[in-house]
Amino acid sequence: MKESAPVWKARVKSLEAARKAARRGEPEAIRELGHALHHVRVTARALGRRAVARGARRIARALARQAQLATDRRFLERIGRLGFLSPDAVTALAARWEKQAARGARRAARAADGPRIQRLRRRLERLARKGSNGAIPRLEKARQRLEATLARSLEGRDDAALRRYRRAAVRARCIAEDLSALGLPPAAPHAAREAALEGALGQWNDLRKLRRRLLESREEAELRGSVTQAAEIEHLLAALETPIGSLRAAAVTASRRSAQVVPLRRAAGA
Repeated sequence: MKESAPVWKARVKSLEAARKAARRGEPEAIRELGHALHHVRVTARALGRRAVARGARRIARALARQAQLATDRRFLERIGRLGFLSPDAVTALAARWEKQAARGARRAARAADGPRIQRLRRRLERLARKGSNGAIPRLEKARQRLEATLARSLEGRDDAALRRYRRAAVRARCIAEDLSALGLPPAAPHAAREAALEGALGQWNDLRKLRRRLLESREEAELRGSVTQAAEIEHLLAALETPIGSLRAAAVTASRRSAQVVPLRRAAGA
């Protein structure tokens, strides 16, 4: 068996599990399918399979809006239970977001089970059968580049820098899983720090996107003349600033811890 075969087999398994869950309509399935596709893209780029990476990216983009809408709808349910919006406001927003979800459902279904993803799956299965050599040095090189990015603190950086840092943390986790499939797991301290970074930045990013959807909904309410609903959404937007700020601060703190540690594989070669 050639070196990269276990990596591609893991990607096939993950993609198929997410596809089947999406077909069953399971909660979080579209989001998990997006994660599986992103992992395929990260792996393919690291191993020089550009066509595979492009294919995975196209499908993931087709799913992204629907996945985020599903996340925002779950946030709305929680917000209603916590009493940050009146039942009438929750019902009105839920109805409008449900319509948006229905419009995107067909597109998401095509992306999850259409010809593009079937073609991608066949390519991955061929790679899993044939494999190729040189996977370990390619993955190590990608990992070292990402470690260098994550070794920089987020102190004083803007939101665009945090978004780039989050993407780097996700890619680092994907590459770490690929190396683990080849018997080279990352050192535990690195894995723990990267998990903390990815978690804090992921939650921060989700709340930012929820805020953006709520801003759109407030503007729509104002245009319809729904003054009470617009005022409630404005109150909720103000309340969201505290958790968004707390998650941002947690991410900055986690990045400072990462910046204090030299990546182990880099240190070993110094």
